[in-house]
Amino acid sequence: MGSNAVVIIPALNPPASLVQYVGSLVDCGFSRIVVVNDGSRTDKLPVFMKLKRLGAVVIDHESNRGQGASLRTGFQYYLEHFQGASDGVITLNADRQIYPEDAVKIASSLHNEQAMGSFALVVGTRDLNGKLVGDYDYRMGGIMKLLYHMLMGVHLNDPLSGVFGIPDLRIRQCLDIEGDGFAYVTSLTMSFEKIGFLQVPIEYVQYEEGVERTFRKVADTIRILYTIFKKFILYSITSVSASILDVIMFSIFTGITFRGNPLGIIYGTICARLISASANYLLTKHFVFHFKSDSAQGTTKSAGAFMILSAAQCLCSAFAVSAMKALFGGSAVGFKVLVDMTLFFISYKLQHKYIFKDDQKKEAPELEEQKRIAQKHAQEEETSRQPDQVPDRPDHA
Repeated sequence: MGSNAVVIIPALNPPASLVQYVGSLVDCGFSRIVVVNDGSRTDKLPVFMKLKRLGAVVIDHESNRGQGASLRTGFQYYLEHFQGASDGVITLNADRQIYPEDAVKIASSLHNEQAMGSFALVVGTRDLNGKLVGDYDYRMGGIMKLLYHMLMGVHLNDPLSGVFGIPDLRIRQCLDIEGDGFAYVTSLTMSFEKIGFLQVPIEYVQYEEGVERTFRKVADTIRILYTIFKKFILYSITSVSASILDVIMFSIFTGITFRGNPLGIIYGTICARLISASANYLLTKHFVFHFKSDSAQGTTKSAGAFMILSAAQCLCSAFAVSAMKALFGGSAVGFKVLVDMTLFFISYKLQHKYIFKDDQKKEAPELEEQKRIAQKHAQEEETSRQPDQVPDRPDHA
């Protein structure tokens, strides 16, 4: 049984075995295969010529633009030719080819999820504890798994596989994701954080001997880590900026506005904190989490929750530092640094998960209509695949 999913394979100087691999995908029922030639050398042209003879669509980049740019080129082609008539896209790698049977599993899971009304990202997940797993995959996979869990609360067993099943209705959002290199794959994964994931086990495959690897361990690893930490770094910058503003405003209020007032320090502290907290909220909302709300109620709710969290964080810090100093003695400054760092991380996770979360209950009208059409199409296709039930007639002599 064939699959109507579209396979997209970015390829930079691919091995000759890619031809046989695409042929095996065709044998497994994949009739829609798009290969993006990402500025490969001229000596690799025969590989792409053979791929065309197999029926694959080959799109050429004049120069090397990166994994992310190649995927976006494939997504754009999908939207122009297959949108609404396919389950979605399956992304594979030219230099690290998973078994065709695993690609079939991804396609089947992608189809079944949409038939049930789910539009989560299907992730091909390798077992990184196996004997064949390379040192880099094992170590980096463990680090990425931990970071996804700590910073986003997401449990992904293999965030670096790059083998995805992307639902038809989510392809357009993938075009809006920034990045041209391998970090794009990380950004794509993170964009599905609040939509959800379906993890499908696939076999771990080693690189073919002698194959030209497009992944640069040092440079691409740095970019991937920066992509993950970027939001947290921006959050740290906005928090530090708000703290500096708090000190400046406190100096102005106590030194000028409330100078000579017996309660000047209290008034100055409250006024400075209100201004710095408001600035922190706006910076965090727009530059860190890019939170958008189409209603005043949503904005008011997030602002109120942010202020309550800030007040709770301040009180927790004061009580915790006081308690630790009373129990252990020593410098309160050291305890405050430890407590505030812990609260800083907790505050980030709470803001990320609850205060500035996207409203998943409200979808754009056109997306809701697309979902309805997709579900109807899936149901009709499932019905058409069921054979007519005709009762057997006993043979009479």
